[in-house]
Amino acid sequence: MSLENLGWDNYFQDKFKSYLEKGFEAGRVVNQHKGNYIVYSEKGNFSGKLSGKFMHNADVKKDYPTVGDWVVIKNINDKEVVIHDILPRKSYFSRKLSISGGRKVKNGVLVGGYIEEQIIGSNIDIAFIVIGADDNFNVQRIERYITLVRSSKILPVILLNKCDLCNDISEYIENIKAASHDIDIHAISILDKINLNVFNEYLCLGKTLVFLGSSGVGKSSIINYLFGDDMQRTNSVSDSNKKGKHTTTSPRLFLHQSGCMLIDTPGIRELQLWADEDILKESFKDVYSLTEKCKYRDCTHKKEPGCAIKMAIDSGELPIKRFESYISQLKELKSLKESKNAYYSNRKNNKKI
Repeated sequence: MSLENLGWDNYFQDKFKSYLEKGFEAGRVVNQHKGNYIVYSEKGNFSGKLSGKFMHNADVKKDYPTVGDWVVIKNINDKEVVIHDILPRKSYFSRKLSISGGRKVKNGVLVGGYIEEQIIGSNIDIAFIVIGADDNFNVQRIERYITLVRSSKILPVILLNKCDLCNDISEYIENIKAASHDIDIHAISILDKINLNVFNEYLCLGKTLVFLGSSGVGKSSIINYLFGDDMQRTNSVSDSNKKGKHTTTSPRLFLHQSGCMLIDTPGIRELQLWADEDILKESFKDVYSLTEKCKYRDCTHKKEPGCAIKMAIDSGELPIKRFESYISQLKELKSLKESKNAYYSNRKNNKKI
């Protein structure tokens, strides 16, 4: 198998030059569980483990290999390799690491716990945000995915699965459009094979695609359809809480016959943001364009005269929930920035001590 078939290009070739001169080889991580990795290279498929030097230098979870990473390897034998380094990532999808240490909700924002980033997949070209036309449908969750994907420098595409469950899909589409604007939206049904030809324009040689969404929205079912086989085991949605049963337990990369790569991911229930405030200028372009029309530059959009936001809400141009979602994300990202500054300052001081 050639490296190009795994997504290798001039960017990675340039980053790998110094390693090539030292006799190293390149491989791509397709699966990882705890400290165990499956790596594909030109020589075949291998089980990988980290070198002692790598583990000594790794400081946070972000430093460790994840699915989609290009890694620097050397063979131990015909079945195993040692991973010595990671090539710089072109892009990656991440979130704030969930359930990490003591935490609480303060002023509507989750605070506390360890401030750390969790990378779910790397070197991705297109992110399919998969939602269901059922009880899973939640516009605010879609907006959070859009912010994270935009921040990751990945092209977002929205898949509204299970369109067979409703008689009129147009209302769902309109609600999504209000939150997504210029993002492509496709209503599909894996069960009834509706509109599945939309994938043809995205399955391109050398591209890496990731499927994101809650448990039970049909990510693994889409993977199975695209391969024409049961690549990923699927379960039904729970009758008691209408949530998925975590069929996929860890990210995994699959090679598609079209020459592209597909990453399936576990259902994400707790979607904490990890981004800078500036990204909201992209994910909430409509809100930002209105703020520029406010009479006062420091307008709080509450009681000031000449507030374009208030006028847009009153006229119905801007849905109130859309603005509330923007304010919620802004508060969360400001809190994240403060927490990161304090956290890394303490780490720096502790290292000096």
